[in-house]
Amino acid sequence: MGLKILIVDDENQILRLLRRILNRAGHEVLTASNGDQAREYLAAEIDSLDMIVLDMVIPPRGGLEVLDDALGRRPDLPFLLISGEEIDQSLRQRIETINGSFLRKPFHPDAVLRVIAGVKTPG
Repeated sequence: MGLKILIVDDENQILRLLRRILNRAGHEVLTASNGDQAREYLAAEIDSLDMIVLDMVIPPRGGLEVLDDALGRRPDLPFLLISGEEIDQSLRQRIETINGSFLRKPFHPDAVLRVIAGVKTPG
């Protein structure tokens, strides 16, 4: 059975690509193109989400602010941060400590599927 995944990215091409890849892999996908839309989904869907995939740079708030909001609502929510920029070691350690992963753009679709395959769902 597939996961329910929220994808947040302000690049339409990335949203479409990830949605297509994840749908083909059997996952249910919700998409948001900015932080405000993501927060609306989080408010309505947080208990049913299995994972969130989000870009670090999204308007009007950054991905880390949206991530903090998501983890404040559900600290066990697995996540994948994506970015065109490399991240510093302290952020990388924080991500790994709190059930997360990081991929730098551009990434191969198989890399995303490998991260998602490792997600453990409750129950």
